[in-house]
Amino acid sequence: MLVMKNEHSGSYRHHHTGLTHHQRGTRPPHHGEHGLDKEKKVMPQPIGDKCNPLCPLFVCTRNAMFIASKPVKGRIIKIAQCRLTGGDCIGGECQYASCKVNSLLPDGRCAKALEKKHTRPSDEEFFKEMLKVEEYDVSEFR
Repeated sequence: MLVMKNEHSGSYRHHHTGLTHHQRGTRPPHHGEHGLDKEKKVMPQPIGDKCNPLCPLFVCTRNAMFIASKPVKGRIIKIAQCRLTGGDCIGGECQYASCKVNSLLPDGRCAKALEKKHTRPSDEEFFKEMLKVEEYDVSEFR
């Protein structure tokens, strides 16, 4: 085993010559600037159409929210707690609630959840609706 001093950090590290990172049990150097790191895409996690305080996009502007683990029926669940009130976080109904992607509506609903509910009609359905409109006789409306 060869011991080398790292000039950048001032610490000592063990270096096994001829072994890969996997064989040594260490991680390879970080290559974020070369695009080798995969970025996680964060998706909103509403409850129904309401804003969820456990969503990764939810923000408490007073930094009063924290996540606590609570046993319920023998299982551990995560719940959002508020340091200001001392109780459960009320999510989108709170005056300090915000969203990182600005999808929190004034009534506490998530705009991203509403986008998912709204579906575009298929071309076939759209064509049938057009035919119904074209079949009307204009003289009926006079």
